[in-house]
Amino acid sequence: MLPAPRSALRRGSLPLSLALSACVAACSVPVAGGLDDTEANRVFVALDRSSVEATKEPDPTADGKWRVSVMRDELPRALSVLRAEDLPRSDPPTVLDSMGKGALVPSELAEHAQLVAGMAGELERSLEGIEGILRARVHLNVPAPSALRPSSLPPGLGGDQPLGSASVLIEHRGAIPPISADAVQRLVAGGVPGLLPTDVAVVMVAQQGPVPLAGDAPPRLGPLGSVTSRGASRELRAAVAALIALVAVLASLTLVLYTRLSRLKGARAELARDGSPGA
Repeated sequence: MLPAPRSALRRGSLPLSLALSACVAACSVPVAGGLDDTEANRVFVALDRSSVEATKEPDPTADGKWRVSVMRDELPRALSVLRAEDLPRSDPPTVLDSMGKGALVPSELAEHAQLVAGMAGELERSLEGIEGILRARVHLNVPAPSALRPSSLPPGLGGDQPLGSASVLIEHRGAIPPISADAVQRLVAGGVPGLLPTDVAVVMVAQQGPVPLAGDAPPRLGPLGSVTSRGASRELRAAVAALIALVAVLASLTLVLYTRLSRLKGARAELARDGSPGA
């Protein structure tokens, strides 16, 4: 009794399908994981800007987090892009994070230092949220209020409290900064009580990444030396995967047909021997 060809085909194609799926999954490797949605989008956009094909998907190792993967042959360029863009970034401390640290009963000086660190972290977060800014560092010099000085106004406004100051270091992409120094001064002064915009020093540094942007990316060479775009490369990979799957199915079908033919030949030979006169 010969087995049904469809069942044999399914049994033969299942291992090949699993092998094909494993091969396709092995072609991509994660470059960043455990990211929140904002940071994952930032990583994805940076890679896409540098013509590195990437995918964003839920991170199976961390609930509610994301990871970004690239093709294995794109891994060196992807790591170079993330290194140049300083990605993924660690979140600066917020005011609530800073106030939650320290001793059980912190002193007024410790509370003031934690508050200043939290304000600096919030300002850094706001500046780094601007497109084109790679890194931002805010250093605040805000004197602690003293009960010995009854006036709460700074000297410039008629009081006797010492003035504070701030310095901001911004590293940005390209030759033109995405925000002016005056805007940075107003932003920092508005986030620190008693601080004047003229007391904020701003230093901007342009960073030229080693990886060319999308418009300057060299053309990709496809099969037989043809030039392919990023979209065409994705379509080419899909076509190759479909071709491999078709070859796997044809190989399974050929194996099933060969097995059936071998059994038919054996059955015919056995019938011929049984029907011979000397049997």
